[in-house]
Amino acid sequence: MTSKLSLVVGDLVVRYGKVLKVFKIKKDTIEFQPFFAFQAVNGLSFTLKLKNAYDGHIRQLVSKSKIKKLLSLIIKKPSAKINPPVYNTKTALNKNQLEETLWIIKILWLEKQKKANTLLGGKLVVFRKAMLQATNEIAAVNKTSPNQAELLIQSGLESSLK
Repeated sequence: MTSKLSLVVGDLVVRYGKVLKVFKIKKDTIEFQPFFAFQAVNGLSFTLKLKNAYDGHIRQLVSKSKIKKLLSLIIKKPSAKINPPVYNTKTALNKNQLEETLWIIKILWLEKQKKANTLLGGKLVVFRKAMLQATNEIAAVNKTSPNQAELLIQSGLESSLK
């Protein structure tokens, strides 16, 4: 990321696809907690040196208008009209960009439709991880649950077949 983030307590950010909430800023450290607190988290938090918080792996959430635009340009667009980018399954989700994540979902979902609704091995793992990352960010921006965001993505994917 080229511009420096200005973080304050309560801000939501995305780090490696996870939505995090800034809950403490000290002189030289910043502490985050997962925004969607699952039972398995048990109050988990982690601390980064403030200088490392700006290394490009942390970014602000995208805006509602950007999500709407991305969903219509990628997810809802008829499958016959898209020319999806090629991606590498090993590095697919490392870019920390919602647009890339939505492309991965679309590409693997189309492949899944062609193969009797199944994905094998690593592709299934990548699909699930991409869906988790996208739904968490969309849910945080829209102030809804990840389940609602997943339904939004799935309905968009299904409408792209028509």
